[in-house]
Amino acid sequence: MNLPTIECARALRDGGIDAMAALDDALANALATIPETAHRDLKQAVGRVMATIMGEVINPAVVAFPALEPNEEVWREAIRQRVSARAAKLPPSA
Repeated sequence: MNLPTIECARALRDGGIDAMAALDDALANALATIPETAHRDLKQAVGRVMATIMGEVINPAVVAFPALEPNEEVWREAIRQRVSARAAKLPPSA
């Protein structure tokens, strides 16, 4: 994948981080609603999707621009910023 600018790479890295956080949250909520015997399959399915996000979106951005290597603080801030940006785009409640 060609990531020509650091801004492009950062947008994809942060979007990937946000997607992983959303999946992690969704998984926790879903697990609370199903029998424990079904947890393994659901965890594995979500884990495969998360691995794909890391391998196809986040890691290529960091390889292209090593300065974008995320630490825990960057990870949290990326999630906060993406959630806020999405929320700002929502239409007002009726």
